[in-house]
Amino acid sequence: MRKLFWGLLGLVYALVGCKSRPSFTYLEGQAQGTTFRIVYADSRDFSKAIDSLFRAIDHSMSLWDSTSIISRFNRNSPGTIADAHFEKVFNKSQEVAKLTEGAFDITVGPLVKAWGFSYKKGLPLPTPPQVDSLLQWVGYQNVSIENGVLLKGNSAIEIDFNAIAQGYTVDVMAEFLKAHGINDYLVEIGGEVRAEGHNEKGQIWQIGIDKPTEKEETGRPLQTVVSLNGKSLATSGSYRKFVMREGKKYSHAIDPKTGNPITHNLLSISVIAEDCMTADAFATAFLVMGLEKAKVIAQQQRLELYGIYATPEGKLQTFATAHFFSTSPPN
Repeated sequence: MRKLFWGLLGLVYALVGCKSRPSFTYLEGQAQGTTFRIVYADSRDFSKAIDSLFRAIDHSMSLWDSTSIISRFNRNSPGTIADAHFEKVFNKSQEVAKLTEGAFDITVGPLVKAWGFSYKKGLPLPTPPQVDSLLQWVGYQNVSIENGVLLKGNSAIEIDFNAIAQGYTVDVMAEFLKAHGINDYLVEIGGEVRAEGHNEKGQIWQIGIDKPTEKEETGRPLQTVVSLNGKSLATSGSYRKFVMREGKKYSHAIDPKTGNPITHNLLSISVIAEDCMTADAFATAFLVMGLEKAKVIAQQQRLELYGIYATPEGKLQTFATAHFFSTSPPN
């Protein structure tokens, strides 16, 4: 999902250690322009360490931080050096871009802005000549890292990690917990999730997938629920993020090949993978590609997916790969 990437909002933590079992700690708040929830089976308070991790990732990849690596690269600061966070996300982005034949592309940001899905709202829709003009600077093949230095084929090229960085951040937080000996945890940032072990009730974590409705109804009705243990889940949808112009709806999901919003009937796609960065990137690519092409790639990459789409009559239908609901070890 094209997410509006973050600014440093300041983290607001809620530390609770005695809901059902005193050994479970809950950290909740805001970061990366969205909400987060981290639950783990330990009484230690890692809020300061987690805050530091958020800030380190922001300083690497936040478009809202003018001093970040990505901001300096986009404004053509000479000799911009990638840090470890940046390089991992960049390499995974390029890998997924190749596997999806460019359906995932970190250079598509200028088109996202042009269609009004950035911090500048209410812009007039781009004309076909404007789209064509921007397309010449879109192409994941035009950016690279050599000996740690970020390179681009033209100074007009910009990148953003909106569609992958939150999944990566989930992985960073999960690996931090595992490094501290914690094997029962859930990390959720902006709807991207990684979970392992059991919750405070001794059950495998249950993750809800939203029903695709345009309005955020009270309680957010769920389409389905999936068990998650030792896996990651990411969802991309085109049903809530859109702009209306002259009575027509334009999806926030932009096809990097055409420069235009997607028009197919896939409303939501959820992907289960080993790590959340991978799930996040493929969910974005699959939303752009559509369900039929997504099925092929998912099989090739051994990913599980769950798609919600609309029939010509407007009815919701679903598709799930064979093991989407059975990817977790038995309870």
